[in-house]
Amino acid sequence: MKNPVIRLRAIFRMGGVVYKGYEVRGDTLVFRFERSGDFFIQVIETKEVKTREKLSPAKVLMEVTTNGKRRIYEARLVEERGGELIYEVSEF
Repeated sequence: MKNPVIRLRAIFRMGGVVYKGYEVRGDTLVFRFERSGDFFIQVIETKEVKTREKLSPAKVLMEVTTNGKRRIYEARLVEERGGELIYEVSEF
């Protein structure tokens, strides 16, 4: 598939996460999320986001920043459907 839309299914271990957008860094697509505050609900939360344009990255990452502390997780390709590549990633 040439230059598909990329969809990310992200599973988080704490609530309160906000999607901040995505960016392309070289040949890597990075979906950015952020949490801020003092208390977070300990609950599994799932979010699904996608790119606006068609891309063909070599790697897809999720970046989660919690109160200034950044963590990066690598997503894995799980499905190809109707012009989209679907990736999944978990904070666990």
